Amino acid sequence: MSYRLIQCWCLICCCLVGCESLTPRPTPVSMVAPTTNSPVDPYLALLVALSDGDPAHQSDVFYEIEKSYTQAPTTMNALRYAIAFAVPGHPHSDPIQAKRLLEQLLANPERISNAEHSIAVTMLNVSDEWLKLQADNRRLVATVDDKSRNQANLERRAQSQVDEISKLRKALDAAQQKLDAIRDIERSISERSTPPSGTRDSTNRDSASQTQTPPVSR
Repeated sequence: MSYRLIQCWCLICCCLVGCESLTPRPTPVSMVAPTTNSPVDPYLALLVALSDGDPAHQSDVFYEIEKSYTQAPTTMNALRYAIAFAVPGHPHSDPIQAKRLLEQLLANPERISNAEHSIAVTMLNVSDEWLKLQADNRRLVATVDDKSRNQANLERRAQSQVDEISKLRKALDAAQQKLDAIRDIERSISERSTPPSGTRDSTNRDSASQTQTPPVSR
């Protein structure tokens, strides 16, 4: 939980403590029996119940709140239902649903007491902060994914270049081998077509003697 969300929770506690001095109003019996007659007791009891780390117990509390709201959507039940969505850390937390319900309640301020109004505003701030954190988290995840994809693309391109260089080297080696073979063939042909130097001189002398004209006898 971020520092800003912790601040919102501190505001909830301050709000609940301050609201205890307000004039009480008749309230339905909550699932967790309040210990005093304060108008904030049902909401405080709900926060305590949903702060329990046992997911099974948290689900039981939530379903009881949901059932009460479904059967009798009073202002109190609607606020408790919104708080149940707004509290982070349990299986049914949903800041979007909490924000929707809280905004509906605050749109009709004449139907809620000052204490309930303060609680609704505080929980709406918690929901808004939570949604901002979720949006920031999504952006961070998207940034990490983009960088991971870019890194993967760079690695693939680098590997492709390595493979291409390897192919070019192999092609160059093959071409060099063919060139060396051609040079060996040319050298062999040149050596066969050139007679030895001694044979060439003898052949030239014989040709010269044959072409000389014999002296005429008198």
